[in-house]
Amino acid sequence: MNQLRISARCVALAFAATFLTSLPGQTRTQAKTQAQNAAQRQQAMSVEQITKRVPAGVKYVADLAYREGNPAWRADLAMPTASGKPRPGVVVVHGGGWTGGDKRQGMFAEIPLELAQKGYVAISINYRFVTEAPMPACIEDVKTAVRWFRAHAKEFNVDPNRVGGFGYSAGAHLVAMLALAGPDAGLEGDGPYKDQPSNLQAACTGGTPTDLLNWDGRSPGDASRLAAKFGGPESTLNERAKRFSPVTYVSRSAPPMLLLHGNADTTVPLIQGEGLVKALRAAGAKNVNLIIFDAASHGMFNTHSAVARAALYGFLDSTIGAGLK
Repeated sequence: MNQLRISARCVALAFAATFLTSLPGQTRTQAKTQAQNAAQRQQAMSVEQITKRVPAGVKYVADLAYREGNPAWRADLAMPTASGKPRPGVVVVHGGGWTGGDKRQGMFAEIPLELAQKGYVAISINYRFVTEAPMPACIEDVKTAVRWFRAHAKEFNVDPNRVGGFGYSAGAHLVAMLALAGPDAGLEGDGPYKDQPSNLQAACTGGTPTDLLNWDGRSPGDASRLAAKFGGPESTLNERAKRFSPVTYVSRSAPPMLLLHGNADTTVPLIQGEGLVKALRAAGAKNVNLIIFDAASHGMFNTHSAVARAALYGFLDSTIGAGLK
């Protein structure tokens, strides 16, 4: 397998060189869960704080509804103010173990602004946590968001044939599912814009859960470690874990993918990233690469921010962004 290892010294050198509203039909428990989730999201940056960071030449719009109803179905948009030919789009999906996080936390707020400054149209999205609705709800939500993005391509000046994704941790899992699980997977959900596809033309993921049935290589075929994430009966746990795993959907037609992973990651083992790349290559996928960060933990994208972001932007520029500048 071709892969790149980045040491702490390389990172240092590179850094120096580069830079309780209840909805109709809800139960009281559901409303309470939504309120708890909303309170957790309040820990993210405010719209006012982000607005102060918006670079010149970038338009920022907060809390666009990609589906009506649940307050989790919201996206923040960053796009160049300059007109011209349609631009590539990027969907950014936050992490948080499928139980937390927000589109305005840290890099998930910063990266869309940086992408817009580079000429992309980017959205950072929220989705339902598994504490509110078990999988595959979060998968269905991100698919709905991509379809919505394409349905509004003209309004946002997006080329619907050049849509990529970036996600980290749980968000990486969801982006990988967008890239690999097509309509035949039965995971499109009951959301709108069914006339639009939910696939991606490129995907970059970091600290990626890829095989929920074989988490650390020590207990293959046993999803019990992640049982709390899925809900539902134990009798179908392994079957559902397989269905919700990106590795299940590998094929030679997979879009270009770049995986970033720390080899000291104890939250999502490196075997998860390695396993997906190996499976994709075995299936005949042509543009799949893995960058391994030496001595880096699950927080790799923060501790090695300069190199990781450079890898992300370089990958997008070479795929959906080709010819952008």
